[in-house]
Amino acid sequence: MAHFRKKRSSPVVVPSAETPKPKTEPRGMRVAEVSAYTGATVCAVRAAIRDGALFAIRVGKRDVILREDADAWLNELRRKAAA
Repeated sequence: MAHFRKKRSSPVVVPSAETPKPKTEPRGMRVAEVSAYTGATVCAVRAAIRDGALFAIRVGKRDVILREDADAWLNELRRKAAA
């Protein structure tokens, strides 16, 4: 007769209402996310990256844009439109 070990169950952790998890937004966004964030088209975001107006970091096959850089790009576009 074979002897089987009983699996130990891990304790169940129930999150309390007193300690909510902080909601943090990621700093880096992909091109489609920047497009949705800024309201610009994906083609416009890619063109800005290609022209050097918007800084992107290449991670593998993806371009990652920091939220601060997307905000700076929008502010620059607004400044140029006001001039």
